[in-house]
Amino acid sequence: MNIDAIINVLANVAFTIERKRVSLDRAFTLVCRRVKCSTKEFSREDIYNIAHKFISNYYFVKYIVEKIKNGKYSYRLLARAFLFLFSEEIGIPRHAKLRKTIKRDLPGLERIVQEISDPWITLSYPRWFYEKLEKVLNREEVNKLLNAMNRRTIWLRINTLKIDIDKALKRLEYEGVVCEIDKSIPIIVKVLKSPKPVRNLKLVREGAIIIQDKASVLTVLALKPEPNMLIYDFAAAPGIKTSLIMQLTENRARVIAFDLSLRRLINMRKLLKKYGVDIDRVDIALTDSKLVSLTRKADIALVDAPCSSSGAIPKDPAIKLLLRSEKIVSKMSEIQKGLCMNATKYSDTVVYATCSVFPDEGEDVVQYIIHRSDFKVVDPRIPAMKGYRVYSDIWSKVCRTYPHIDDCEGFFIARLER
Repeated sequence: MNIDAIINVLANVAFTIERKRVSLDRAFTLVCRRVKCSTKEFSREDIYNIAHKFISNYYFVKYIVEKIKNGKYSYRLLARAFLFLFSEEIGIPRHAKLRKTIKRDLPGLERIVQEISDPWITLSYPRWFYEKLEKVLNREEVNKLLNAMNRRTIWLRINTLKIDIDKALKRLEYEGVVCEIDKSIPIIVKVLKSPKPVRNLKLVREGAIIIQDKASVLTVLALKPEPNMLIYDFAAAPGIKTSLIMQLTENRARVIAFDLSLRRLINMRKLLKKYGVDIDRVDIALTDSKLVSLTRKADIALVDAPCSSSGAIPKDPAIKLLLRSEKIVSKMSEIQKGLCMNATKYSDTVVYATCSVFPDEGEDVVQYIIHRSDFKVVDPRIPAMKGYRVYSDIWSKVCRTYPHIDDCEGFFIARLER
């Protein structure tokens, strides 16, 4: 087995994430253009899964290596330490060469692992990340939440614009996919087992099934979209939520979709066509949603705001590396306040959502809005848990998804009405 080839991929992926500030998927793609990302024993998909595990445990491994090497490390040494520590989990035996290298370069590694007691290290998160959550949850709850975010649950949405639910379930079964229908949202299923990556399923390639997390679906359900409604989507790309709005209204809503990125809007248009959306009923506009000025009020506005993406760590563990300090969270919170305040000018109902586990990108923003406008927060009446209890004035009227409870990403969802 060519362990060095795997070490090379892992080291390059970590380097690319930190230097280029990109997602795991993007980093892996870039690396595989330059180096071979498969071996005789492991396919490209296998090595991607190993890389996912490595990045998810990056802070844990880095702490150990830095402790032994007095703060110094190399990406290749981190990769070797990871393969040694997680060999059984990833199915790579501890070959003599690897054991010899670890003994020489990282003496006492296993002893140090046993001595670690700090939960942010064992769970592999930045310390500030852990301590910030301790302000709104007790330690046991924080541990459960962060542990759940170290693994991903894949959800699929059945796109009824292209296929009915029963037919989709039969075809999934035919393709060998074992899934569980959500009891409260019958158009989504949780994948328990798949013979291939779900993105390669024929139904997904056809657009009849869409990979969409349960929390993301709940955001659109909070809108309660109806036929003939005019809906403003203030941060629309890549268009997954817009497509669900059209699905729920059987292509009879009218959506005006805003985004800052021309490339993302072009891709959004292609995606909507693939998903069977009536493009004539979706207008796409390249603009800054914080500043856009509109002449007509919408029935409802969706602000699925840009955020720290801290709740999306199950999908992309590189987010742990990208969130170097809580300054990023504060910056995103200010952007969200601007987006929401502008949205309140153009609709009497605003649904605000973020993929974040931090209150700065949730409860704090809602308090900011209701204290500076005539909007009030109302229960969105969706099958989700409530917010953080320390926000006694609003916690029972806003919603959060908790990865350790809901088996999905960590979202915040609020409905504001004038």
